[in-house]
Amino acid sequence: MIEKIINKHISLFGNDPIVNKINIGFTNTIYDVNSLYIVKICTDIDNEEEFKREIDFYNSNKNNNYIPELYFASTDKKDIPYFYEIIEKLEGVSLYEVWHTYNESKREDIIRQLCDIMKMFHNNKGDKYDWSKYMKDNFNPLYTKSKELNIFNEEEINILDKAYSNFDKYLESDDFVLVHNDLHFDNIFVKDGKIKVIDFERSMYAPRDFELDIFYRMVRKPWKFASEETEKYTSLDQYENIMGYVKKYYPELININDLKERLAIYDIVYFLAQLVRHPEINELKADVLNAAKIVGED
Repeated sequence: MIEKIINKHISLFGNDPIVNKINIGFTNTIYDVNSLYIVKICTDIDNEEEFKREIDFYNSNKNNNYIPELYFASTDKKDIPYFYEIIEKLEGVSLYEVWHTYNESKREDIIRQLCDIMKMFHNNKGDKYDWSKYMKDNFNPLYTKSKELNIFNEEEINILDKAYSNFDKYLESDDFVLVHNDLHFDNIFVKDGKIKVIDFERSMYAPRDFELDIFYRMVRKPWKFASEETEKYTSLDQYENIMGYVKKYYPELININDLKERLAIYDIVYFLAQLVRHPEINELKADVLNAAKIVGED
């Protein structure tokens, strides 16, 4: 497959390119070409919708210098029987690798840059839809599964039911924008103090605050999204000022009605999805219930 792609794009790669397979990712087959380009092949058919979503994200942000350049994308399966894309290979390292080495002034500057990037993403407006229904549709099958597994006792079920009854109250939304939806430090590359963002397969049109879903969870549990190599560098005290910087440089993202409850609903769905896969992990159950108590408060 890679030979066919190389031959089709000789004008980009040259006649004798250096090609190396990169052993990362589970849903895509990835190659480094000439240390300048990344070729991503969607060899998992079940991931095609997400892969196309990434392509659409690139096309919606063509003038954004904070993301890699997309040189070519194909979804017609004429060249090879898979979707694929050719993107710029970024120089630098993930933010997880260096965050612990930064002083607080440098950390603030990085978050300022990230706020500018999010604003550019969010300039892409989407049509309104029923956001509460969307979250309920994610929650309900997980909740049903949790009952089948007898994860929660009667008292805990009452806590979750009360939270669910407040979804409509807290999730009313009019402002739908393009969100990255996977913003954590492993998807942010830094070189010479300047950052760029990668990995757009989870991007979607959603309320602006949904951008904080993964990001705010990373701030509270930074080790959850770090690689095995960088997890040892994560320490909560290095992340405690991040949301304050977001409020300073992107107040529209923080000054949203019922933000605490909305983020707690996102937590319920996120941690419940993990819990039904790993019902033996008590921490996940506690995370679900703690979030549900926030949403269910009178």
